[in-house]
Amino acid sequence: MKRIFLLLLLTVAAFPAAAQYAFSPELLERLVTAYRAGDPRAVKAVERVAAASEELLAMKPMSVTAKTQLPPSNDKRDYMSLSPYWWPDPSKPDGLPYIRRDGERNPEVYDCPERENGDKLGYAARTLGVLYRVTGDERYAAKCAELLRTWFLDPQLGMNPNMTYAQLIRGRTAIRGTGIIDARRMCFALNAASLIGDSPAWSDRDRAELREWARAFLYWLEHSVNGLKELHAPNNHGLWYDAIRLMTAKAAGLDDRVREIAENSVKPRFAAQVAADGSLPKELERTLSLHYSTFVLEALSTARNVALSANAEFWIMPEAQRVLEFLLPYYEEPAAWPHLQIKPFERRRGAALLYEAGIALGRSEWIDAARRIGYKGGKADFADMLFFELQ
Repeated sequence: MKRIFLLLLLTVAAFPAAAQYAFSPELLERLVTAYRAGDPRAVKAVERVAAASEELLAMKPMSVTAKTQLPPSNDKRDYMSLSPYWWPDPSKPDGLPYIRRDGERNPEVYDCPERENGDKLGYAARTLGVLYRVTGDERYAAKCAELLRTWFLDPQLGMNPNMTYAQLIRGRTAIRGTGIIDARRMCFALNAASLIGDSPAWSDRDRAELREWARAFLYWLEHSVNGLKELHAPNNHGLWYDAIRLMTAKAAGLDDRVREIAENSVKPRFAAQVAADGSLPKELERTLSLHYSTFVLEALSTARNVALSANAEFWIMPEAQRVLEFLLPYYEEPAAWPHLQIKPFERRRGAALLYEAGIALGRSEWIDAARRIGYKGGKADFADMLFFELQ
């Protein structure tokens, strides 16, 4: 029986939640080619985003030190966030320890600003980087470089390369790996550095220091208790752990490691999550089951787009195609989804995946479905440009 409940959505940030993937190089090149050829759709999309980007150019750089609460280490440079679906226990006088209400976000999570600031960073860095790649305007590269230097490299403001205190739960002290998934936001920005690599705004010193930061973070990911726990996660968390490792290894310049993670971890991990009918049983257990099923594909897309340089093409996997085929009718008509989904689903997320995979494999039926769904209703950002053909 279909059960869809609408919850009041909180509007908490001046910037939109960033798209949850590292975009494909094919789509970027299509955009660049179309824009420079004067394609009116591409030109319109770029001009719309450029007009909106004045806010990005004026924004103050973000830092993990902006918090007022200190992590257990008492070091403001350590990233800290609260686990979103944990709430005070009403049966306890002090509410501790917190209890889980899956899919319902506790507004207390916004007391720790680096989670939202990480989202803003990923959104801004990708948008500025794509604008620079398309237009060559050095203002975009300079601002992107400023944001990256402040978040990652500044000796007083820069983030320590660990996620030890990500997604803490009040009243619970056990070490958890689940908070590592927060890192995808800043890793999107980490990879945006490649978009401004030929700009004088991004120096050889910047490049070397960011590479060393990424190497230190990758070491923490693969050797910490948190990371080793997340390595074994059987659902979307495990796949995002791999996507985060790939983005970090790529930024660290470790191409052999990229290839190894892609072949030895991503492929078998994803295949093990897919049922014969193309569903993702672990995600169907969730209260936001269509969202989380899509979230798995967005992790696979991110991993694929980073690992393409290592000749890893994940869309050719039969399991990936089964999942897309399973989800396609519900991307066209989310109301028909027969499982629990307690918040509205954004159809453009499905369109983006269908379009990317359709382009990669030459599947015209997926491309046509993406065009029917369209990529409308999003903010003026990098994705608005990349999916100009779906507007």
